[in-house]
Amino acid sequence: MLVAPREGSKADLALGARRPSRAARVSGEVVRGRAKTAMICSWLLACTACGAIAPANVTSSRPSGSPRPSAAVAAPAAPCAGVTVTTSIAQVSPACQQLWSPYWVTEVPPANELALEGVPLAPTVVNMTNGAVSDQTAQHWADASNWDSGWWKWAQGHDQLFMLRFLVGPSMIPADEVDVLQNGGTVEQPDCNLYPLSWKLFPVDATAKAYFTRRGLQTTAAYAFVIVYSGPCSETLRSANGTTSTIVDFTQNTTVFQPGVLRTDPVLGDIWYADAGGTCQDPNGPPTAWCGR
Repeated sequence: MLVAPREGSKADLALGARRPSRAARVSGEVVRGRAKTAMICSWLLACTACGAIAPANVTSSRPSGSPRPSAAVAAPAAPCAGVTVTTSIAQVSPACQQLWSPYWVTEVPPANELALEGVPLAPTVVNMTNGAVSDQTAQHWADASNWDSGWWKWAQGHDQLFMLRFLVGPSMIPADEVDVLQNGGTVEQPDCNLYPLSWKLFPVDATAKAYFTRRGLQTTAAYAFVIVYSGPCSETLRSANGTTSTIVDFTQNTTVFQPGVLRTDPVLGDIWYADAGGTCQDPNGPPTAWCGR
């Protein structure tokens, strides 16, 4: 889903917890930005305390030989098939309300939201797992990451803060974006901060685990994408009163790490749930294999 680390405020700052690449989604420091642990925990716990029930997520792989799905069919949406524009949840059918209410949204997206956004399939993945993961599975995981990013774009563009917790680990959610969304604003994400130029899939081996430990990040992922985002790239934060500010995510093409796992969500479809991150510029010493040195 995913986004890349911001230079300075993202890639160089410690997150207390973070979102996948929001734009940099790195827990601890960055990929989608920085986030304070207390802030992230407060809104995550608030949602849980209110009785939210997280939809069941199941890790899966697409059967060998099956065709790559397009974004248009990435997620099931039959109960909401009649929703053609983003609509208040109070104005959709009871079945559609029931489908989306566990995500704590106040609005419901069109059934074909990802197709409307033009979410692209990922470029061909360079598979560095020595056959542990098939090329087809690796490609599907990358596509799922782009679908995740499409949902991220919709959620931030429509002030749906609580939905973010279904898309990435808490450490991947940047504090500045949380601030804006908590106060009724929106975040406008450009494609350069959502859809990487290139993809490699690596196993999260002992060296990689040690790196994330040095960063103070926790990941349960067995595999990680090493992806390159296009720069320069900036996102726009728009407050409730209409004032805007710009955050530079990348000043140049930037390599980002995205450990995660495929989740099959009953509403969102297949997504790549990233729970940590990092960049090749990280002084904590990222795996040399991931940075080509």
